[in-house]
Amino acid sequence: MTPDEMRALFVSWEDEMLALLERLVNIDSGTGHAEGIERIVDIIEPMLQELGLTTERRPSPVGPHLVAYGPRSPQVLLMGHIDTVFPPGTAAARPFRREGARAYGPGVIDMKSGIVSLLYVVKALARAGGLHRHVRIVVNADEEISSIHSRPVIYEQARLCRAAFVFEPAQSMETLTTSRKGVGDLTLAITGKAAHAGAAIEDGLSAIEELARKILALHALTDTKKGRSVNVGIVSGGTARNVVAERATARVDLRFATKADGEAVLEQIRAVCRPSHPGYRVELTGGITRPPLERTAGIAALFEHMREAGRAFGVEFTETSSGGVSDANLIADAGVPVIDSLGPVGGRAHSDQEYLEVPTMALRAAVAAWAIGRWLRQAAGVTADAAV
Repeated sequence: MTPDEMRALFVSWEDEMLALLERLVNIDSGTGHAEGIERIVDIIEPMLQELGLTTERRPSPVGPHLVAYGPRSPQVLLMGHIDTVFPPGTAAARPFRREGARAYGPGVIDMKSGIVSLLYVVKALARAGGLHRHVRIVVNADEEISSIHSRPVIYEQARLCRAAFVFEPAQSMETLTTSRKGVGDLTLAITGKAAHAGAAIEDGLSAIEELARKILALHALTDTKKGRSVNVGIVSGGTARNVVAERATARVDLRFATKADGEAVLEQIRAVCRPSHPGYRVELTGGITRPPLERTAGIAALFEHMREAGRAFGVEFTETSSGGVSDANLIADAGVPVIDSLGPVGGRAHSDQEYLEVPTMALRAAVAAWAIGRWLRQAAGVTADAAV
């Protein structure tokens, strides 16, 4: 199948892709809303079964994760998530709507349009000589909470593949993500000694004062040149204005570009969180929740393949990095080259103004399908039209 034929195929599918997207957006599927997650799986699983793929539902406390795969090697992993950040009732209050070149609704860009793209990429690979039989798919239900339940499934499936493609949304038509920061989530709890703030302030040890010292020291660990940030985002403490605070807590966000730097800054945070004076008790809990997506030689080579494929469609891809995370971080940690943000373009994710740039959905999916198919043919050593 030529690039022009692939483009025409996706143009012919655009209306049904949008119809499917509307169905998915109008189902509440916030993380933990298992009923909505299952309703979406009930829609997309038969589509994969109709193509001859084997499907499995992996149960979890937040709803099922869907795994699908074909029988042929080598295999590539295609991945996306169906959970959103929105509570039940949001879809009824803000259903899918289209205004000109944009579509709106909860999860429309993060990442239900990416799921639609993924499904039609598989359908296109089936048209291209049965190449979908080399595909392995994971659609998980908990990406928005760091994939805590699906993580073993992701590692398991990724390690069966030679390359991976994640359909998170793109920043622009020309960008693909090849690196992402890692994340740490820590909680700092400080215990001091309560006392009357007027009559006996010298008898107290203010947990808030100690926390203030720690906050300044933690923020001083930020080093933007290294791609590292330490941010205290939530603080609480004390019981009354006239009481020396006995307890105070803080929630700390950590971002880092490399696994080595993440481990190094974590040690620095532990050093900062030692008590500054006798009598204080300081407890630090949590740690690194997602490793970084570091740009490896394998990722660089996979990007060059994508860039060459994009040129056949008049798209000049460039690489981008992100301080946010996705399941591509976990795939890379499993040792598998991965390209992220193959989904369509949009913006304002996680807000009531979340939108999709409609014309980008079919075109970026067409490029992805042709690029993945071309990679599979090269990896399997077959001609363009051969059934593999």
